[in-house]
Amino acid sequence: MAKIQEVEQVWHNDGHSIKLRINRAELEVLEVTCPSREKGSGECLNQNNDCIVTKFILNYGLDCNGGVCPAAEDIEICWTVIGDKNNEDSCQVWFMPMTDEIFNAWLISNGTGA
Repeated sequence: MAKIQEVEQVWHNDGHSIKLRINRAELEVLEVTCPSREKGSGECLNQNNDCIVTKFILNYGLDCNGGVCPAAEDIEICWTVIGDKNNEDSCQVWFMPMTDEIFNAWLISNGTGA
């Protein structure tokens, strides 16, 4: 029987946001804002100083989204990475809109929410 290792997810609420555009019936990600890029340090930056959150969202779009919120032009997000952020082939990034009511309530109950 295979043993499955438990992985603790750490959610980061550090100012990342996405800019969206409605194109007919589709939502398109236009831009991802990463506050760590300007500072040169942050949990989202890999060894090449690339934002793993930006890379995943620009490559996979809203497939990385685990939450629900009303469509808006700018959405502040909270994110997590599972696996080694320095090896994109062995990790996964998920994000949740900060306006997702259930997720935000969970963050508050854990002492990490707004």
